[in-house]
Amino acid sequence: MNNGLGHVRLVSTGQILILMFHFLLGNAVIINLDSEVERNTWIVQLIAMVAGMMLFRMYTYTAEMFPGQSLTTYARELVGNTGGTVIGMMYILFFMYLTSRNLRDETELVRVNVLEKTPSLIVAFLMVICVIYVLWLGFEVLARTGQIFLMVVVLVIFFGNTLLILSGSIHLEELMPVMNEGFKPILHAVIREHLAFPYGEMICFMMFIPCVRKPSQITRAGYVGILVGGIVLVEAAILNVTVLGADITERSIFPLLSTFANVQLSEYVQRPDVIILMSVIIGDFFKVALFFYATAIGISDIFGLPYRKTLFSCGIIILLWSQIETSNLSEHFEFGRQSLIFIHPLFVYIVPFLLFLIALRRRSRGGDRGRSGNSQKT
Repeated sequence: MNNGLGHVRLVSTGQILILMFHFLLGNAVIINLDSEVERNTWIVQLIAMVAGMMLFRMYTYTAEMFPGQSLTTYARELVGNTGGTVIGMMYILFFMYLTSRNLRDETELVRVNVLEKTPSLIVAFLMVICVIYVLWLGFEVLARTGQIFLMVVVLVIFFGNTLLILSGSIHLEELMPVMNEGFKPILHAVIREHLAFPYGEMICFMMFIPCVRKPSQITRAGYVGILVGGIVLVEAAILNVTVLGADITERSIFPLLSTFANVQLSEYVQRPDVIILMSVIIGDFFKVALFFYATAIGISDIFGLPYRKTLFSCGIIILLWSQIETSNLSEHFEFGRQSLIFIHPLFVYIVPFLLFLIALRRRSRGGDRGRSGNSQKT
């Protein structure tokens, strides 16, 4: 590998699939975006999951033309060194921005629910140190850590669902009426928010292709990861409404935690939301780490630096960015919604689609040359 990574132990298809699962749950499972279609959020999530598969296929189609190369590398192959470098720098800033946002999400989540009197800078600093430590050890260590925590997340999901069923807190009638305002608001929510977040953000996995043992299988891994992660997101949306009701879900900052906070099966089983919080923190940790790693190897690729030398400087920038971006939680969420409308589309729709068109044209030209060559021989 020649993009500043040095000797990197490659990860398996199964390991990258597990990282995709953690990535998709991350903060998407807990953040409330749907103030307008709350009762129908599960339909929005279902449609976004299917559309996310098609979007991911567009990403991997372009990458397949350049086996073993990352996004910042094959962008230079497609549009030239200067244009590709500009695109690469833009994606580095985008990944760094997403790292800081997810770090802020996790910081606020911990502060609001666990460490109310602890300064957010301290919480964020400890998280950044943990991420840097894992990434310093290598991408394979992050993948193995994902394997370990997968069992924890699966057990938490099973435990949480069992508690809700046994407690009788689920009221399916809260889902009615279905699509009472028609299909337009649902489609609007899919395009505006839920396709870009979290499925469009999987563009960062195009940075990890050089780290995968069998890059040709990343499309299949993406399909499975999106399917499994998407089903969990659909289920979470259903649980929020059927347990809390649409009105309370709409007003809740973290509706999934409120859903499980209401569960009291007996005097011995109370506040299971603490366990759910633990699994959410795990998912968001991996999302922060993956965006962080995409930033580091992007800088390494463009500037030819060993990626470990970029970790501490990137960590300082991300830490400060997460603190100064917005002054409070409500502004943070509102800025995130605006980002999904004005920032995300450029990086998850427009630029990937243009690269896809260039790759498609180049592949068709190659096929035309091959056919003309064969006809001349005959």
